[in-house]
Amino acid sequence: MNVSIIGGGIAGCATAYYLTRDGHDVTLFERDSLASHASGFALGGLHPHIGGAADDPYEKLSHYSMGLHKQLAKTVSGTDSDDESLNFIRKPSLLLVKDQAEAVAARRVYETYAKDYSLDIRWLGLGELSHIDARISGDVLGGLYQGEAHELDPYQLTLAIWQAAESQGARIVNRSVTAIAIEGDHVSGVVTGGQNFEADAVVAAAGPWSSELLSDVGVDVPITPLKGQIIRLNAPGPALKVSLSWGTDYAITKPDGLTWIGTTEEEVGFDDRTTDEARDRIIGSAVEMLPYLEDAELVQQTACLRPMAPDKMPIIDAEPGPEGLVIATGGGRQGILVGPALGETTAALVVGNEPPVDISAFSLARFS
Repeated sequence: MNVSIIGGGIAGCATAYYLTRDGHDVTLFERDSLASHASGFALGGLHPHIGGAADDPYEKLSHYSMGLHKQLAKTVSGTDSDDESLNFIRKPSLLLVKDQAEAVAARRVYETYAKDYSLDIRWLGLGELSHIDARISGDVLGGLYQGEAHELDPYQLTLAIWQAAESQGARIVNRSVTAIAIEGDHVSGVVTGGQNFEADAVVAAAGPWSSELLSDVGVDVPITPLKGQIIRLNAPGPALKVSLSWGTDYAITKPDGLTWIGTTEEEVGFDDRTTDEARDRIIGSAVEMLPYLEDAELVQQTACLRPMAPDKMPIIDAEPGPEGLVIATGGGRQGILVGPALGETTAALVVGNEPPVDISAFSLARFS
């Protein structure tokens, strides 16, 4: 099958990888460079979703995708060691809570998952937190520890996945797709630079830019850009041994030796510029939880636009619009975590196979 994929982020590259692995002819279209938007500027923390019901579809998707990450850490890097590939390393996460309401909610999650030893979930009081890192603010009441968490370099991962797809025959065209071509009730390819590239199927994986592209073929996709900014600090003292988070914010020491802190959730359209206001808010929040960061040196500030659906869940669907069109977008703040699952399930939809994990909850029909 000849497939055109629009978008060179992790969703598009992963789809290309799984399709070419099974022998299909793939051309990926990206107007900029690969992973030059959200997939290249994300944090790269992988924490399987917890806190939903036992049959929560997003929780199942995230856990399935974590399994794919572990496979990719070996297969796309050519090594048998997770810890030596793509900076894919185990790094436990710790959700810090600051008030009683947050503590009650976190302890409820702990009680729900405590017997699932594969996740290594623990509730830690303030005294126990000091053994994790004595620099955590004394105002913190406790924390929810999750041992089965990892981190990686999202930019290197996306490139490695693409390189694996390319070695299997995938091609890239560095042009902006201006239209999805239609003949009758079936897609016939994509149009770029006045040239028509024929295809049997088209995958729309262009992040927040997918909406405008799909509206031209009569498909309404409620995906909007959500800007997120990240600060990189040269911090004093030893590195953080775990990934810390609180509310919508986080702090983690990456393999580059810098402490990354974030993030914002800004609905400002397609404005991806960094701002002083965001810098001050992010640093202020981090210093409140980790006072020692007040003496850290600002090294870099980045911003990217995440594709976000109203319910913060991805959209994976082949039903709406002309036959042969498949939609894969909406990873949001967990785009790197769920990216491999988006790719594998999208590839299944393209060729008419049953996806390996239930994605019925991620169809466009949920917004009808």
